[in-house]
Amino acid sequence: MPTTSRRVLIYGAGEAGAMVVEEIMKHPEEQIAVFGFIDDDPHKRGTRVHGVKVFGARQTLLGCIRNFDINEMIIAMPSIGKPVIRDIVKVCMAEKVKLLIVPSTREILEGSVRFDQIKSLDLADLLDREEVRIDGARIRSSLEGKRVLVTGAAGSIGSALVRKILPYEPSVIIALDINENGLFYLSHTVGNGLCGPRTRFIPCVADIKDRAILGEIFSLYEPELIYHAAAYKHVPLMESHQRMVVLNNILGTRNLLDLSGGKTVEKFIGISTDKAVHPISIMGKTKRICELMIRAYAERGVNGCTVRFGNVLGSNGSVITVFQEQIRQGGPLTITSPCMERFFMTIHEATSLVLQAGSFGRDGNIYVLDMGRPIRIKELAENLIVLSGLTPGSDIAINYIGLREGEKLSETLFWEDAQVFESEHSGIFIEKSAVDGSALLEKVQRLSNSIYLLNADQLSGAVDDTLALRGDGPAGLGRALSGVAMSAAD
Repeated sequence: MPTTSRRVLIYGAGEAGAMVVEEIMKHPEEQIAVFGFIDDDPHKRGTRVHGVKVFGARQTLLGCIRNFDINEMIIAMPSIGKPVIRDIVKVCMAEKVKLLIVPSTREILEGSVRFDQIKSLDLADLLDREEVRIDGARIRSSLEGKRVLVTGAAGSIGSALVRKILPYEPSVIIALDINENGLFYLSHTVGNGLCGPRTRFIPCVADIKDRAILGEIFSLYEPELIYHAAAYKHVPLMESHQRMVVLNNILGTRNLLDLSGGKTVEKFIGISTDKAVHPISIMGKTKRICELMIRAYAERGVNGCTVRFGNVLGSNGSVITVFQEQIRQGGPLTITSPCMERFFMTIHEATSLVLQAGSFGRDGNIYVLDMGRPIRIKELAENLIVLSGLTPGSDIAINYIGLREGEKLSETLFWEDAQVFESEHSGIFIEKSAVDGSALLEKVQRLSNSIYLLNADQLSGAVDDTLALRGDGPAGLGRALSGVAMSAAD
């Protein structure tokens, strides 16, 4: 076999693996040499696919990599489980072998696997747990034929929500965002076949801080379900823009909740973050106040709930997208601390959780996904470098820059003294937070009245004063139940 720069093994000698070999044969200019297949099916051992030998099961992988000086591995098995992927990743990382993967099961079944679709492994495949499963029938019953409003619809979570809601055939989906360009591109995407004949898609360029315009939208379209994803989220940036984050996250949410008290709105679903638990940043504090406001408005008859989750892989401005850009530029990767860790989930998981919790959420409760163990950011960075076919510290440097304002080394998913229960859906927990709703909303009103009068220090103090009204239920019982939930989540 001729010497080539890309010496490849393929994991999976089935239909997908055969398609990969066919595609490679069509592109001799890439100078890829396929040395063999690895497949756990004992009946395939010793057979050939398009002339390429199947060496054996996963246990032969390391020997094959070393014997043939392999520098790339392609996973071509759409049904592969995450434990198997993690085993392959460990071997490839230790041997400095670049790891690639073929597209989804759907694309395999359609026979549409092309050479240019073979891509780098998604870090979501390395999460130490299976993705959350959803009850599609229940979600459909909550969405079908409904008038649905999604705020922040041009953002990564909001746009993914819109796309995930569309197959459930709401009668109307109102996509609201202040980002004109983002809405334009979302409209273009939806117009290319995602929006079925039973659903009307309405893009709305609007600002949740503008109560009057929101009122016009509610009067005109009479939304029945509201998914509230609009928020300022970048922790260090928002530390120096406290007035804006209070205006947007707290007062914008209050505008929507006030309007949701009308006769048409059936449910309000707010989206929160683990940074709202024991918050030290202005962003986290505002999101905690939003959680409590949703609870307070539930006492006033607005049927609502909050969905809280950790970092979302691949969302706009997430650490993963930052690292990927830094790798493209040759490094270095910048990390706050080697000890920093976060809970991670995929956009698919995040939006599935929002829709699932929205199908049964009520009483202002907070719904939290079992997110497994937190992951070290250093580990993520090293994985990304290796999966790009490079070596951490040699090809790509990692620099530690120290904690930025508003950041913590680790996050938690629950308040220790809250009441935490398992929900009716496996893998989703309920946190119940008691709040003096009238007192909280009175404080929010004072915040609104003085928002342009307070300096940065005074505004920060006013936010802290609003949070001091928190009361999270019986401490003893709450800690016990929280301990059960956290054990399940670890």
